[in-house]
Amino acid sequence: MEKVWEIKDPDAHQKTRKVKRQRAADSRTGRSPARAYTLSLLWWGAGQSYNKEHGKALTFQVLLIALFVGIIVALIQRDHLHLFLQARQITPSQFFLFVEILFFSVLVFWISVAGDAYRTAARSRSTRFSGIESRVWPCLCSLLFPGWGQFLNGQPFKGAFFSAVALFALFAAVSIPATLLFWPALDASEARIIVEAIFAVTVLYAPVIPIIGLFSAYDALKVSMDELKKEPLRERIKAANNRRRTQGWVRGVFPQIRSTLLLVLFLTLLLIIFRTLPAGFYVDLLSAVSTSLRQQGMIILPEIIDRMVLFIAHLRD
Repeated sequence: MEKVWEIKDPDAHQKTRKVKRQRAADSRTGRSPARAYTLSLLWWGAGQSYNKEHGKALTFQVLLIALFVGIIVALIQRDHLHLFLQARQITPSQFFLFVEILFFSVLVFWISVAGDAYRTAARSRSTRFSGIESRVWPCLCSLLFPGWGQFLNGQPFKGAFFSAVALFALFAAVSIPATLLFWPALDASEARIIVEAIFAVTVLYAPVIPIIGLFSAYDALKVSMDELKKEPLRERIKAANNRRRTQGWVRGVFPQIRSTLLLVLFLTLLLIIFRTLPAGFYVDLLSAVSTSLRQQGMIILPEIIDRMVLFIAHLRD
């Protein structure tokens, strides 16, 4: 008897074949945006060199070397730097605020350089970049730096979002310990109030950093294992609607959003655990932190913590 093969999802079958043919063509012609992004993420201008933009690459590399040299010279000549700041009547608070702004600007520039390399490589292609073939590297790279794996999967808009989140995470990871270390040396001024405000924002942002990193890695892994998820959003919506019409909600839609539902269930369990812990656990911990910060002369963050304590007490009532 002649065998008859049944294709349960014709749209998915056709799109998978299309992606495979496109990848075969991509391997023969065109530059890889993922490689360009990775190179510039690891070293400013390396992705631009890969894209044959030698003038831009040289400029970025000179800036990076100048930044390293400036940091080393400032550390070696810190005594002379201190005298220079005193002669210019620049207070420690003003200098610390300047360093924070400079550090944040460097992070923004770093991400922009990598994004520029990706866009240039993508524009040089005749076909849309559909991501790398590996299922491991996108997940690992997003664990190291959220958004990196999304760029490897050929999703620059999602990658830009996670990269912006990672930028704030890196800033918080450096700014929080630096502020605690140098706070006793900062003079009471308007600049120190701004430094404290930045410190309060980064401390409030810090708890979501590991969550964002894990979610970025999970998203990169999920997309790398499903070729259809690398398609543009409009195409994925059309495919989902076709599955709904041909297979119904249970067979056509639910399997695609199952992981999202599991994530919602996990967050719900965390909320239940939060509510089952004794109220004194949070109140005592936050009160101790607030008292310690007030003793160091901080105002903004202790006030926020006090309001959080009142809010937690209200939830428990």
